[in-house]
Amino acid sequence: MRLLWWTLAVVSVSLTSIILSENRTLDPLQNLSLTITAPLENGLRDLAEPVSDFFQGLFNRGDLVRENERLRQELERLRAQAAATEDTERRLQDLEEALGVKKGQPDSEFVIADVIAQDPSGFKRALAINRGSKDGLDEGMVVLSKSGSLVGTVSLVYDEFSWLRLVSDPSSAVNIAVLTGDEQGSEPRGVATGDLRIGLSLELLPTGAQIAEGDLVTTSGLGGNYPSALLLGSVKSVEEKPQALSKRATLEPAADLSSLDTVLIIINFRPARLSGP
Repeated sequence: MRLLWWTLAVVSVSLTSIILSENRTLDPLQNLSLTITAPLENGLRDLAEPVSDFFQGLFNRGDLVRENERLRQELERLRAQAAATEDTERRLQDLEEALGVKKGQPDSEFVIADVIAQDPSGFKRALAINRGSKDGLDEGMVVLSKSGSLVGTVSLVYDEFSWLRLVSDPSSAVNIAVLTGDEQGSEPRGVATGDLRIGLSLELLPTGAQIAEGDLVTTSGLGGNYPSALLLGSVKSVEEKPQALSKRATLEPAADLSSLDTVLIIINFRPARLSGP
């Protein structure tokens, strides 16, 4: 019985509300409610907007950080790819140049090596390369540039790397011949020695030799430490001293000894290591 009365009451209230709403009788109450709650709602909205903006900024910042990280990784990948491509192209160029040297010296056998370090002391002119005894290298072997000019010799050999002594090292001495272009075919001979100050100096040249700037300088083959006719460089300047027992000159190396990155080692030429009579 109580449930019946409760149901009738709910139905009555509902019908009354519908009738009043249809006749717009509740409009003043609704307007009053809106008038009272509108400022409060606007205030709450104003307070909520900074909080909403803050959390929206956090979400946007997270997206930005992730996007920046993705772009950084992509840039790193492209740089690595470009470096690998550049290294491959350089190696191909090195091989092509070595092939050109090989054509000019068909009897020579070469090992190509990369320069991996240089002596930091300042008292030597020495480079380390990534080839060693496992690659057939031995002390005294002759070292050429990519273009085939003489740059030094192998001085120390380990299993997987070696040290080179450049021709500009103070302990280096190379027997040379100067191609003067003399019609009689005479080639003044001397010794190219390393010098920390000027690089390379030509010593013990005949006083009467007609040597001029630009004359080519090659190995003479004397002494047995180097094959003959390897290009060393060209005459840079000549020192004229009438009373001197020999003539001196400075040499401009054919190879840039300060920026060598790849070298060729002649492995089938063995220094004679001649001793005195």
